Amino acid sequence: MSMGYRIFVVEEDDHIIQVSQKSFNDFYFKHKPSLQNFAGRTINLAVVLYTLAGRKPKEIIRIDSQRLKVNAEGAMDQEHYYDELHLIARRLEPLFAEEPRPESSGPVINAVAKFDEKRWSQLHPKLSGPAHKRILDALFASNRRT
Repeated sequence: MSMGYRIFVVEEDDHIIQVSQKSFNDFYFKHKPSLQNFAGRTINLAVVLYTLAGRKPKEIIRIDSQRLKVNAEGAMDQEHYYDELHLIARRLEPLFAEEPRPESSGPVINAVAKFDEKRWSQLHPKLSGPAHKRILDALFASNRRT
């Protein structure tokens, strides 16, 4: 089964802007200033993973969304990037711990996990219905014409 992916910036008014895979990879993985159009902004990205049939999207596997900060040059804000990595590490820690973390340590309540969960939901907002529909329309519009 062949798979593909596309990346969209979801604007506040639910309009979408497709971002090339090269620009996204340069921005996200190489930390290059490849998103100058969004410089100095916090953007919502939707990453769509799908199966292919005849080099066209056939079926959606999943759509992930993420809020990212773009610095003044158009590269990923490094402080935001490291904050996200620390959050991911804390979320994965229980999977690799040899002993489970105690729920309580006496009268002190450890609320780190609750704060992390709230922060995760802020950094990975759900797509609105109209944005979701626009993404599906953008992916499958060429399939309907043939």
